[in-house]
Amino acid sequence: MSAFYTVTKKELQDHFNNWRFMIMFLVIFAGIVYIIYSAANLKAAASNLSGENIFLQLFTTPAFTNTNTLIPTSFLSLMAILLPVVGIVLGLDAINSEKNNGTLSHLVSQPIYRDNIINAKFLAGLITVAVTLTSIVLVSTGIGILKLGLPPSVEEFGRLFFFLIIGIIYGGFWLGLAILFSTLFKQTAVSAVLSIGVWIFFAFFYPIIYTSIVAQADSIAKAQSAIFVARLSPIYLFTESMVVTLVPATRSASQLLTIFTTDAANYLMTTPLSFWQSFISVWPQIIVTVLLTVVCFVISYVKFMFEEIRAL
Repeated sequence: MSAFYTVTKKELQDHFNNWRFMIMFLVIFAGIVYIIYSAANLKAAASNLSGENIFLQLFTTPAFTNTNTLIPTSFLSLMAILLPVVGIVLGLDAINSEKNNGTLSHLVSQPIYRDNIINAKFLAGLITVAVTLTSIVLVSTGIGILKLGLPPSVEEFGRLFFFLIIGIIYGGFWLGLAILFSTLFKQTAVSAVLSIGVWIFFAFFYPIIYTSIVAQADSIAKAQSAIFVARLSPIYLFTESMVVTLVPATRSASQLLTIFTTDAANYLMTTPLSFWQSFISVWPQIIVTVLLTVVCFVISYVKFMFEEIRAL
């Protein structure tokens, strides 16, 4: 256990002392702060700040009046696009850089179990994702309190905390995917290109695919198939979970199909979900994301444990 703690501590120090991670963090942090500040100004300028979940609207309100742009304009959309970048940057050279530098062979020659190495790398990356996301949410909350002059309610605080958990799981998937490619391929450039390529595909091209499928759906069965295709994307799973969590009146896509086939559709669409109901609604999406992360990590783990590591 002491060896595992030592390796984890060393990896955390490497992450927070890495200029690449620091630049990425500052860029993401600046973008989030600007969007939250702009959204808070729009809400503060509104004549009526009364109502439910006003504070949560900061995280879903577009920061610009012109929304006809490909650039993410809300906290929700920006997190869906940029959190994968955090995980990829932390994991793209986790294993192959150690091999290429010759430090991995030296590390495994020490009295350290080999599984402690890859476990510590994943845990250190997950902790870094958690610290990054927590700091962003705390600063965003502080800006909202300052600009709106009101704190989040107990339910809003609970929903923000739940969003934090979902975000860490989401970032953990991309971290696991990057570590997988780093384990499978010796060249760091190859693992980086593959990780970024998967991210670009799901972030920009895959939405076009499932949007066209949804547009052609002319029956409940076809619509359900289209939703299944959309949920093959981890970004869609995260976005759906975030929307249901941060917007209590929102239902998941499968729930909408069920609601529209009932007589009480108007009532069900206008009645906000409780925190527990929102949690139940997004639980399947969270489980799928966790399973995808486990699959990526297990493949990396098996490959790392049984491969031959030679000194350079």
